[in-house]
Amino acid sequence: MSFRASLKNLIRRDPAASLRERAADLRASIPAPRPPAEAALPTHAEEVAQAGLTGDVLAVSGIDHRDGTVSYADATGKVSRRPMGRWVAFNAFQMHSHVQSEIGRRRVYEANRLPDDEREAWEAKIRRELRADAVSTLTLYPERAFRVEQDRRSGAEPTTAAGRAETDAMLLALAPEWETAQDAYAAAIQRQIMVSDAAANIEPQPSRDRPHEEWLRLVQGWHERTGIEEVEAASGEALDVLCEIENRIAALPAASLAGLRLKARVAERNDEVAWPDELGTGLVRDLLAFTAGSDVDWNAPPPGFMASPAIEPMNFARIPQGLKIELERLHGVALAEFERRMASLREGQGDRLEREAAIHAELFPAPLTAAIDPDSAGAQVLAAEADLRPAPNLVDMLDLASASLDDLQAVRDIAERIGAVAYAHAWGPRCRDRTHPSGAPDFNAAGKLVQWIGDALTDVEGAAEKEARRRVPDNREDRETRLSMLAVSVIDNGDPEAIEELACELLAHAKVERGEG
Repeated sequence: MSFRASLKNLIRRDPAASLRERAADLRASIPAPRPPAEAALPTHAEEVAQAGLTGDVLAVSGIDHRDGTVSYADATGKVSRRPMGRWVAFNAFQMHSHVQSEIGRRRVYEANRLPDDEREAWEAKIRRELRADAVSTLTLYPERAFRVEQDRRSGAEPTTAAGRAETDAMLLALAPEWETAQDAYAAAIQRQIMVSDAAANIEPQPSRDRPHEEWLRLVQGWHERTGIEEVEAASGEALDVLCEIENRIAALPAASLAGLRLKARVAERNDEVAWPDELGTGLVRDLLAFTAGSDVDWNAPPPGFMASPAIEPMNFARIPQGLKIELERLHGVALAEFERRMASLREGQGDRLEREAAIHAELFPAPLTAAIDPDSAGAQVLAAEADLRPAPNLVDMLDLASASLDDLQAVRDIAERIGAVAYAHAWGPRCRDRTHPSGAPDFNAAGKLVQWIGDALTDVEGAAEKEARRRVPDNREDRETRLSMLAVSVIDNGDPEAIEELACELLAHAKVERGEG
């Protein structure tokens, strides 16, 4: 029966029959197509030609024949089919050669003029960046690497404290990379959701009321036209990057609470799916190492390391990192104690400034702040104070002891006014480079100048008032001058005893004025 006759018969059928039954009958009436002749398998040379790969590219990628062999180009460019182990070893030598060449090139351009101490740090950084030691071990000492890993897995040779500290530093270095990859994956998933939600507005999704194979083909085309396929591929790539980083995190031992927390966060992200390989066993191993630290001699750290934290050590940290941790802890202790002792002082107490200076000298908050943040204003002030050239002292330049009370009042008033102007300029935009989150300015050269002027004039103001307080006037004019100089500061300080003493002096002065004294 011809195709045309089949269609006529289908149309003349009972209209009550479903369209799906008619289509099934039509499909059954059409003879199945003959299978095409089996294509001949390509030869190895044809596979290489089809791949279009030559030289180093072929050496890296190769052609996996799925039978334990790989085709690749050797150092001479000859394409050979060898066991996969040979291909791995060849690529290891290639990587080792490229890494050493890159280190030599960057050593010339980046580290040629560095001093010895900075050159050593640069060397460590570039070797870690290019994974030079791992590639070298894979290339030159594969059996040694295998034995070390076997011992580590079996527990026959426990990791040393220095080794755990080293791997912990490598682990913590992956934290920012993991955060970035996690954010990128979340953004890719959000993009995929937005495109999928908007796809129906572009074109309705093919109905499932059709054969499954046909529906899959239509859906594939629909995915391509609406952009779903592209965003799904992007989210898949982002997930691959994230999983690769998480596998590296899982394989590195943690020797600090920060390292354990990073591993726990990776486990939490994968809580509803399978954990990365080695994450579970690695966490158990790390926790056992933490709880079995009683036999560690914290007073004998490896070279370049120190026990951290210093009070109750839990691991060995690199000395710069450990010192930073301790300085931050001591800085917090000093500030808390300073606030507590300052709060215990009575408000307006006359010697409050002297007591504050004494507490500062005892607790060292300023040097600790400078040690934590070398670029802070406090650090720059301390550096200036450490200079062998003594800073000029305006108080020492003035002979206040020989000055009259009128002169002391004039010196005090002028120092107060000019000092206030200097402090106002110090907070202006021209006198600072930036502002700290606390609101304190980071002074530039002009800011340091006006700040010093304000501090120096404040010292002059205080010295003039102190000299006036020491005087015992013997005439009306000096008494009035002295009382007017002391009245404002005594009342502002709010010390009841000082205010009472001033009131007594005022009453005595009033009696003298009335002729009763």
